[in-house]
This record gives sequence, structure tokens and C-alpha cells, in this order.
Amino acid sequence: MELVLNPRRVITIMLIIIVVLTALHISQLVIYFQVGDPDKFDFIEMVDFDYEANLPSFYSSAAILFCAALLWVISGYKRKGRLPFRFHWLGLAIIFSLLGLDEAIALHETIGDLVEDYELVDAQGYLYFAWVVPYGIAVILFMLSYLRFVLALPRNTGLLFVCSGVLFVGGAMGIELFSANEADLNGTETILYSALYTAEELCEMLGIVIFCYALMRYIENEKIQFVCRIDSDKG
Repeated sequence: MELVLNPRRVITIMLIIIVVLTALHISQLVIYFQVGDPDKFDFIEMVDFDYEANLPSFYSSAAILFCAALLWVISGYKRKGRLPFRFHWLGLAIIFSLLGLDEAIALHETIGDLVEDYELVDAQGYLYFAWVVPYGIAVILFMLSYLRFVLALPRNTGLLFVCSGVLFVGGAMGIELFSANEADLNGTETILYSALYTAEELCEMLGIVIFCYALMRYIENEKIQFVCRIDSDKG
């Protein structure tokens, strides 16, 4: 059996899913603000971008883990050939595996609770969602340690990596700061807060789409091949 991935086709499917999820999300927001009683609509929690363990979070987790799978393929190829930056690719594969897990079980919120419990930061205003502090430090360390790696990538791949990173981090942490401030000042049931977290999630989703496309094109250009085989024990 041969698995063939067409980058444009895969990206088209991902974008269609994002459009459908966004339409469902916005529809339930309109209903919510018109009616003002979420208990009357059980489907709200299933499609709202601000809830966990629902359709949008399942898609986001799956998309991130798909990127992780592509990174593991590249990492295996690089390590087998003892090629430069092989451990950087391995690091990316591990990071995206953890991000996919985080998206599925909201690990960042648990970390945020620990930061608040130990009073490591004053969790109010723009730091109301305290998880951004340890994650922000991790992002800075990541950027410093991966600068040479990004500069060594083919030009197009490097640009796509940077664009996807700016979109993803800008949404996940940049817009999140403004969402946190609004939540602290006026709660999480305002139109502004809803608009902010909608924009945040869309940036994250589109960032992953760009990164996924960059990885598939990189695999294609580098002519990286992998085989999945199940061999029964005949003994």
C-alpha cells in the first residue's frame, strides 16, 4: 500500500474544515448574544472555539499532530543520514507532539493554575491567563536556539516557517494577552472577548496550515521517502 499526500489537496481540505468550523462557531455566537442563555443550546460547547474537548479543539489537535508526524519523518531521515541540524528536527517533532497533546487536554491551563497557585506572577490584567508567562519564556528560548536552523533552511521553507510561527504565536500568545485583559475587566461573556478569542484561534489554525504546507513541500523537494510495513512473525 502506498500513501500519497498532495500538499495542495491536503491544505484545501484543512481550509474547508476551518471555514466550516468558523461558520458554526460564529453562528452559535450570534445565537448566544441574541438569546443570552447558553443552556438552551447544548451544541454551543461542541463548536465554540473557547471550549476544550470539542470539534474545533479536536481538529486543532489532529492538525498539530499531523505536523508532528511529518516532523518525525524528516527527523528520522536526517538522523539516519547523520545530516546537519538533525537534532533540531527531532526537537521540533517532540515540541509539536507535546503541543498536540496540550491542545487535546488543555495542559497550558493546568500550568497556568500552578503559576497562580504558587503566586509566581500577579495574574491580572494582561497576565490574567498566567500560562503565557512560562510559555513566553519557552518561546524566547526556542527562538534563540533555532535561529541558525531557520537561517539554514531553503529560502521558501524558511519564510513559510517564520510566517506560520508569527501567526501561531501571535494568536496563541499575542491576542491572548488582550483576551486576558478583557476577561479580567469585563468577564468572558462580552462581544469583544468573543471576537478576540475567535481571532486568536483562527490565527493558530492558519499558522498550522502554513506550517503543514511548508513541511510537505520540504519533504517533496528533499525527496524524503518513508515506508510503513507490517511484517507478521512467521516463526
